Amino acid sequence: SLASSVTGSLRKLITAPEVAMDTLSGPVAVVAVGSEVARGGNGGMYQFAAAVNINLAVWNAMPLPALDGGYITLYLLELLRRKKLPKELERSVMSGGLLMFLGLGMVLVVRDTMALL
Repeated sequence: SLASSVTGSLRKLITAPEVAMDTLSGPVAVVAVGSEVARGGNGGMYQFAAAVNINLAVWNAMPLPALDGGYITLYLLELLRRKKLPKELERSVMSGGLLMFLGLGMVLVVRDTMALL
């Protein structure tokens, strides 16, 4: 199924990151693949849109800073401690995660653009 394919890819990213980085795509590659799928008709486009949405949902739920999963993780940590984390710590963790994702996004955009040329 589509969901098991997405989770399998995520598992590969964690267990074999050097292999999975070759399959990781940014927005440029997603648009390029989407345009190819659109040429094939609506049926493929619906499945492609579903795959993109499932991928985004899975990534967003991961316990990484700057994502919803990161906020949930911090909230659970506060519940375990029975005390709020300092705002500065929370802000630093989330800012670091945001910078990490922005950097990864820029690398993927450049890599995907170079692959199209």
